[in-house]
Amino acid sequence: MTGRGRDATVTRLAHLLLTRLTLVVAGGLTSVIVARALGPGDRGAYWVIVTIATTATAAGNLSVEKSQTTLWAEEGNRPAITANALWLGLAAGTVAAVAAFAAVFLPGTATVPAADRSTLVWGLAAVPVMMAIVYVNNVHVLHARTGVVNRGSLAGAALQCSALVALGSLGRLTVEWVVIIWTVSAVTNLLLLLPPLPVRRPYDRRLVRRTLSCGLRYHPGSVCHFLLLRLDVLILNAMSTPAAVGIYSMAVTPAELLRAMTDAVVQITLPRQMESSQETAVAYTARTIRITVVLATVSITLLYLAGPFLVIAATGPAFRGCVTPMLVLAPGVAAAAAARPAAAYLLRLNLPMSTSLMYGAALLVNLTLNILLIPRMGVAGCALASTVAYTALAATQVIWFARSAGMPLRRLIPGAAEVHEITRRVRGLLRAD
Repeated sequence: MTGRGRDATVTRLAHLLLTRLTLVVAGGLTSVIVARALGPGDRGAYWVIVTIATTATAAGNLSVEKSQTTLWAEEGNRPAITANALWLGLAAGTVAAVAAFAAVFLPGTATVPAADRSTLVWGLAAVPVMMAIVYVNNVHVLHARTGVVNRGSLAGAALQCSALVALGSLGRLTVEWVVIIWTVSAVTNLLLLLPPLPVRRPYDRRLVRRTLSCGLRYHPGSVCHFLLLRLDVLILNAMSTPAAVGIYSMAVTPAELLRAMTDAVVQITLPRQMESSQETAVAYTARTIRITVVLATVSITLLYLAGPFLVIAATGPAFRGCVTPMLVLAPGVAAAAAARPAAAYLLRLNLPMSTSLMYGAALLVNLTLNILLIPRMGVAGCALASTVAYTALAATQVIWFARSAGMPLRRLIPGAAEVHEITRRVRGLLRAD
């Protein structure tokens, strides 16, 4: 990459980091408002509903975003991939929402209490919207239009926060209203993604079939990966109380915000990882891993130093029990965040079976440890199970990347150059603003 191209990339990265920081603040504010208004029990009920809706999205998306990325290497596919994204997302999401509705309302199903099932309908209404957001966002990222993605995310977050503040000030926040606001904010996000969508040719059925066929090969791994991140909530809900789920949700929220910084890096680098020559992609991925390691290290350090005090001060004594699981969960989330560029690069290898086995093994570790540790350690055991599984998965991804690239692991250790470059660019951007 030329010096000018590198400067432009790092400047875009600095802008994205600031955007992600704004989303972190908005996400934290949203969590605080909901926690204070609902308390641990109702917060847990809300989190279960959101988990069911996001699980339906992950299980029903058929890994189309991965097939979009794989097929993007063939330049002739790009207009049709772009044109298909919205309608394919809405259609697949509708099917997934209906299937989830049927599964939850089967006789004898106790995933959601009867009192909350009408609220679940509002949550499932977001599934087609979230599915379309996943597909359309991925197309914008592949077009290197990351600003569009971030403006949509910021608008959705702003609407969610402002609506929660307004209803909270009136004392009218309930589980149902929180879920409705969550769904409406997703609709707002999607609407802002559509005007700049560069559609150049109409719906292409041939490519739809190819996209679905390619995605299905990756889908078992994608489902296992998502369940790895969310199945612990449903296990905890089944083995404990809604209040315990509420405590765990507050532990998860700050820890998962660690990923916000590395998400920005992944958005910037994905097009180059997919379009460059093999040699260039390897070098670019290695450099990106070094940057994400720095960002993850800074994030987890800040969380350990300030997280316990900020969480208790913001949410109140009712959520004091979330501090220990939050600190236990943080290293695993940081490891997963740092390894994300390696996971993206592995798509180039086009080995869906090996990828599925990797994620399936991590899910099995998580499931086994949750069943063993929750009865003994409660919420902290749930966090420990996730940290072990996340860290094992991250190590596997990084080692797989290094071996496939013929690169020693020491080349993935960041040095002063990465720290200096990130610091210099962020300071320059702040001065310019």
